[in-house]
Amino acid sequence: MSASFSLHLVGSSRRLQNFMHQLPTAVLLVNEAGSIVEVNEQLLRVTGFSRDQLVNRPFQIILPFDGTMEQMYDEHLQKEEQLECSVEVEWLNRQGKCGKTPAMILVQQTEQPLYLIHLFQLAQETNHALSQRLLTKLTHDTSLGLFILDEQGHIIEASQTACKLLGMERLQVINKHIDRVFAGIPEQHRLIKKELLEGVKLHNIATSWTNDNQRYALIVDANTLQDETGKTVGAFVLFKDITNLRSFEQKLERNERLAMIGQIAAGTAHEIRNPLTSIKGFLQMFLQSFAESGMDREKAYTEIMLTEINRINSLVSEFLLLSKPRNIQYSMVDLNTVFAEILPIVESQAILYGIDVKFTSNGKLPMVVGDNELLKQVFLNICKNGIEAMGEQGTLHISHHIDQDGDKVSIDIHDSGPGIPLYIIDKIFDPFFTTKEEGTGLGLSVCQKIIHDIGGQIRVSSKGYGTTFHIMLPYL
Repeated sequence: MSASFSLHLVGSSRRLQNFMHQLPTAVLLVNEAGSIVEVNEQLLRVTGFSRDQLVNRPFQIILPFDGTMEQMYDEHLQKEEQLECSVEVEWLNRQGKCGKTPAMILVQQTEQPLYLIHLFQLAQETNHALSQRLLTKLTHDTSLGLFILDEQGHIIEASQTACKLLGMERLQVINKHIDRVFAGIPEQHRLIKKELLEGVKLHNIATSWTNDNQRYALIVDANTLQDETGKTVGAFVLFKDITNLRSFEQKLERNERLAMIGQIAAGTAHEIRNPLTSIKGFLQMFLQSFAESGMDREKAYTEIMLTEINRINSLVSEFLLLSKPRNIQYSMVDLNTVFAEILPIVESQAILYGIDVKFTSNGKLPMVVGDNELLKQVFLNICKNGIEAMGEQGTLHISHHIDQDGDKVSIDIHDSGPGIPLYIIDKIFDPFFTTKEEGTGLGLSVCQKIIHDIGGQIRVSSKGYGTTFHIMLPYL
């Protein structure tokens, strides 16, 4: 047998991890100093350790060998040459239980050697049982979110969808205690609660969850798991993501309300504006006369009335935007130009409140189809809301990225304000809903209408330390 094995993965940690994670056997990667560099899911699943408990720790935590990694490799190689077959090694799980398995140690001969250790029979526990094959299918190939907990509250299994809900990788979750996974989050707001291990059952319970990037609407089922004696040995939690369905239902409801409001607005706007135009004209004449006559008090009253008439006109304009926009010719819009024009306005508004504005560009923004002025209105409105929400200090972050599906560009506007309470976050796009004393409750409804009309979406996420609006637009 050759004394060395080249992995051809020098300088590419991502390729090395992909190679390890595709292997059906338990594998760990150890450096010359004897520290564990990486492990795969199979090893975590069989030994019960979490990745954090192994990486950068001595390899002896898994392989109880009294010596260096190089000595273990040399001794292993000698036994293989003598026996002309695989040599068994001892291994330990998280509870300290010892077992034996055939193993192969491969070395990458470089200035800093890496040892790839295959523990072959540790794959058998999951490869042969039909139930385990079903579990593998559930965790990798379905849209269900699945968590399995042991009796101490460690997550011993998690599906890809479940990890997506957390905004974490599987290796960051498996065998971690829920207190560490949800560190800093109050018990009542956690996606997985300790009460599940106490026998609390959930069946078709609607809930919501927000990670750092997105808010999800979920249907949850949960129950405990018992052994043959009836003792509780763990629990499972199943999640079904109904975000798109819920968003579709809400969109239909809002569209019906907006259509009704739009019809009323379209029919009455001219009837309202005609008398307002006459009143405004006469008041402007009075204002000029009062100014010429030195009647300062009457002049001040007239200015107040004109301000209020302008406010009514603005409200009527927002009403009209809730109906299907008229006389709007969609065209190619350069978002780079849009932000170049609105950023000075946003920054001047922010200065009045003592707010910092940070615009982070990840390259040139793509072109979209829409109306230049209406898109400016959307971005300015949401930026203004964020600035006002922060009070007298904070930072408004504006950034952009291509969404996961790759068909939309997301403009992300994040404020560092107090956040939006969960009990009202579903209402913020409803017409006439507002938390401002002088607000009309139409600003966000109008923004959502404008974005929906060009095939985009607006999503909002808030976790108590700020709010992020994601304006997603189809790009060319």
